[in-house]
Amino acid sequence: MASSHGSQCGFCTPGFIMSMYSLLRSSKNSPSEEEIEECLAGNLCRCTGYRPIVDAFRVFAKSDDALYCGVSSLSLQDGSTICPSTGKPCSCGSKTTNEVASCNEDRFQSISYSDIDGAKYTDKELIFPPELLLRKLTPLKLRGNGGITWYRPVCLQNLLELKANYPDAKLLVGNTEVGIEMRLKRLQYQVLISVAQVPELNALNVNDNGIEVGSALRLSELLRLFRKVVKERPAHETSACKAFIEQLKWFAGTQIRNVACIGGNICTASPISDLNPLWMASRAEFRITNCNGDVRSIPAKDFFLGYRKVDMGSNEILLSVFLPWTRPLEYVKEFKQAHRRDDDIAIVNGGMRVFLEDKGQQLFVSDASIAYGGVAPLSLCARKTEEFLIGKNWNKDLLQDALKVIQSDVVIKEDAPGGMVEFRKSLTLSFFFKFFLWVSHNVNNANSAIETFPPSHMSAVQPVPRLSRIGKQDYETVKQGTSVGSSEVHLSARMQVCWSIYPNWFSTLILILVVFLATSGYNIGLLFNCIFFIPWYSYFLNSKLHHYQLHKLNSKICLSLVKMISLVSGYCWLWDGFVVDS
Repeated sequence: MASSHGSQCGFCTPGFIMSMYSLLRSSKNSPSEEEIEECLAGNLCRCTGYRPIVDAFRVFAKSDDALYCGVSSLSLQDGSTICPSTGKPCSCGSKTTNEVASCNEDRFQSISYSDIDGAKYTDKELIFPPELLLRKLTPLKLRGNGGITWYRPVCLQNLLELKANYPDAKLLVGNTEVGIEMRLKRLQYQVLISVAQVPELNALNVNDNGIEVGSALRLSELLRLFRKVVKERPAHETSACKAFIEQLKWFAGTQIRNVACIGGNICTASPISDLNPLWMASRAEFRITNCNGDVRSIPAKDFFLGYRKVDMGSNEILLSVFLPWTRPLEYVKEFKQAHRRDDDIAIVNGGMRVFLEDKGQQLFVSDASIAYGGVAPLSLCARKTEEFLIGKNWNKDLLQDALKVIQSDVVIKEDAPGGMVEFRKSLTLSFFFKFFLWVSHNVNNANSAIETFPPSHMSAVQPVPRLSRIGKQDYETVKQGTSVGSSEVHLSARMQVCWSIYPNWFSTLILILVVFLATSGYNIGLLFNCIFFIPWYSYFLNSKLHHYQLHKLNSKICLSLVKMISLVSGYCWLWDGFVVDS
């Protein structure tokens, strides 16, 4: 990371390092370049730029260890140089990558980064303490400031009892929604119940009818489940699963998907939820239980009643979600349009399904579902359009007629929150147009006699891949009397990537004083800057002392003092920021 110039201010560096480390520890094999970029998608950098960061981590996706092991010997043998940004032979080298690597192609073997026994490592990796893994979970009750009480039940019965006693309690798993409400919106919830450890809410059941997943299942686990069943089940059964895979690919970042759960996303009932229109379109059912243990099922399309309102009482919780398999000639497709592809909320999203019936050389619509998000205070079913489609012949004329029905069925008010009314209207038509083309393309592959569209239209049905980013930087590596402009690693980069940029013992004592005074309510940042930062910098920077006069002073002590004061001042400002944010 440091050698590739991937760390500048160092603020985001620990996050990138830990994201990459977690990928290496959880991967059985060397990760691909696409997996590396996906794991870093949730990390933000504002000063360095992503090219050197991605280049630094791309070496872990190596296909040839000889390029990265014993680099010095390889460089000496043929005189080529190794690019500090990519870890590969520079383009100006006399040999290609394959030629350089061929001499030692069998020398190194890839190993699993998830090995925890240390047999294949010189330095053994730390593992999660086995004693904690074997420890039996017990219910917890914690009290916080302001009268907040936090519970952790470990069985469904315990959860239902808590819900009966505290009907207004907030249920949470990853705290990705409630945490924002409490911290940024300043909402107060006196009772919080963590349902992450309730086995019944984390259950998985795959049978001949479909998939049933517990409401506390994490989104990343749901994504892995869908990918698994797509490989194992017949293709016609997994059309909905494929749609969810594509939608989850652009759903937040890996870090959020690792903690956010299915039920939280559903019950939040956000009008721009990426998943709720898909649940509605794919005939999913939500299974709800009350405090007495009575279970009822409700179709997903009837679950959302209004803005963040759902068909669930204060004495009920979402138990699980059932997703049925799709049938032959049944197609489900996802849609999302945002300002950018990664890590952005949708302007408009949607989920669409059609079930066709083959009658000779023609196909007729037996059932259809059209659901949109971002066009109303709730995820909306275009019911008039659905009714219009059923029984019609699937051809080009149906497309034109259906687009006219959608314009009157999905109405966005001129003063709708979020603006861009005309653009959002056009997106509702565009999504259905792309869906119609996509279905026609798939049907034509199965039956060439079915009417299709010209090849010029087929670009609309192509998926948008997440291509691996490729960048290049050329710079002069020969110094010409100065370090300015050369590719030197700055001094603090190696400390930043190792988290060793900490103050010395004296500065630590000053920081303890800062923390103590800050907890007493003092504006420490302003205090220290007024007392130390401004006067000392004014003296050293604005003084008219000549160089020889400064040299007479103990310059080392003076510079250390300025450095210490700057460090403490920076910590003071950071501390004040934390106090304000919290």
